[in-house]
Amino acid sequence: MSSQPFTITFESYTGRDADVVVPAGVTKIGRRAFTNNRYVRTVRLPEGVTDIDDEAFSSCVNMTQVIIPSTVERIGAGAFKGCWRLREIAIPAGVTQLEERAFARCRSLTSVEVPEGVVQIDEACFQHCGALESIALPSTLERIGANAFYDCQKLRVSRLPEHLDTIDDEAFRGCKALGEIELPESVAWVGQRCFKDCTELYSVVLPQRLEFIEEGVFEGCSSLGAVVVPNGLTHVEARAFAGTGLVADDIALPEGCLVAPDAFES
Repeated sequence: MSSQPFTITFESYTGRDADVVVPAGVTKIGRRAFTNNRYVRTVRLPEGVTDIDDEAFSSCVNMTQVIIPSTVERIGAGAFKGCWRLREIAIPAGVTQLEERAFARCRSLTSVEVPEGVVQIDEACFQHCGALESIALPSTLERIGANAFYDCQKLRVSRLPEHLDTIDDEAFRGCKALGEIELPESVAWVGQRCFKDCTELYSVVLPQRLEFIEEGVFEGCSSLGAVVVPNGLTHVEARAFAGTGLVADDIALPEGCLVAPDAFES
């Protein structure tokens, strides 16, 4: 008869220590365990922790560092949301999904390395991370969720991973520092307003699998001057290029492509 491993959960911390060391033997940081603690500045988690539950460290506004062990397999929804002073994060290799709002509003976060093995970045995961300048995305990534990098005003990403299939609505909206973007041929869907208000974006290469340019995808991209579209493009939806200064004749649209009346409205 095989025995199941025990889960030892660190349920709650309400102390006032600036530097917290979670004791050895703990395997899970419970839901909202540190939420709203304004005293904590650094946290060290022991080897053996596998799960950081939803909102575990949310709104720890003075926390600057958390040391996450290699054993962690899950970082829950909103786990570090609103950790204003958190500057960097090392995501362990065992994590395969970054859940919704996990690092949203971490406004001091400057760089993130997402490990190989992560297949999905969920909705609003890095939303409003205004200082985020660079992010290393793994080759295993298949989906970028809605609003994932919304309003990351300093983010620069020129090329996305080769196996990426889906970029959901508003994923990169307001990423004003994006200069150029080349979408891999694996991408089949780019959601509505995905690159809206990326005001420094000047060059875009769209993959051949793409059949629709969705509503408002490049709206407000006022620097946009070069767009390469797929041969099989069938639709350019409402306000897709509104506010860019481009007109339909600036793009080599394939014959028969249906273009919404306000697609190029300036």
